[in-house]
Amino acid sequence: LSQCDSSIGGKTAVDFRGYKNMIGAFYMPKLVYMNMRTLDTLDGRQFISGFAEVMKHGLIKDEGYYFWLLENKAGILAKDPDILCSMIRKSCMIKREVVERDPEEKGERALLNFGHSIGHAVEKASGFTLLHGECVAIGAVAAAFLSFKRGHLKEEEYARIKDGFSSFGLPVSCPASDDDHPSFDADELLRLTHSDKKRAGGRIRFILLHRIGDAFIDESLTDDELLCGIREVISR
Repeated sequence: LSQCDSSIGGKTAVDFRGYKNMIGAFYMPKLVYMNMRTLDTLDGRQFISGFAEVMKHGLIKDEGYYFWLLENKAGILAKDPDILCSMIRKSCMIKREVVERDPEEKGERALLNFGHSIGHAVEKASGFTLLHGECVAIGAVAAAFLSFKRGHLKEEEYARIKDGFSSFGLPVSCPASDDDHPSFDADELLRLTHSDKKRAGGRIRFILLHRIGDAFIDESLTDDELLCGIREVISR
């Protein structure tokens, strides 16, 4: 998660009153050091959680990279060092280029929040029993569904995105209620989505897809549309 995403761009933040990254600042590092051997210490769930952010980079900025990830699934899951090195370098370059153009998230950098508005709501509602990347995957599926409902993505493109996350073992919907997970309520998730910090003038700055590899900022989604997206990712 850090090597591919959060170490790049200088965002520093702390959680506040149970909400993610609510207080922070931009402080660019002089150097980011990555020792790829540390990836061997991660269990499977943590490793795949970080991979959700990698998928995000392809979905928002580089269609070719996104399909490269799918084509190299076996090597990624096996932690092939050459494939991982190429993957991490490409993800870092995508994020670096966005951050250099918009270091303080006045515009384009907001695209990196794809999947995070609903994802953060799911994370909070789960009592943080779900990992960040798992929630980003769920949020990305909801965002892709809304992109389809708005007429940007074709239905088969939405299905391909959903299947892409699933094929790597990432969740594409909130887990059913059990001893480890609470039940998820659509209205509560909507309320939590409105509590997320990614807002402008009282409206949610939501990230949608024109197509795979081409994201854009939308501030016109209604609560009814958001509920439609949320209900799509609540297990039935």
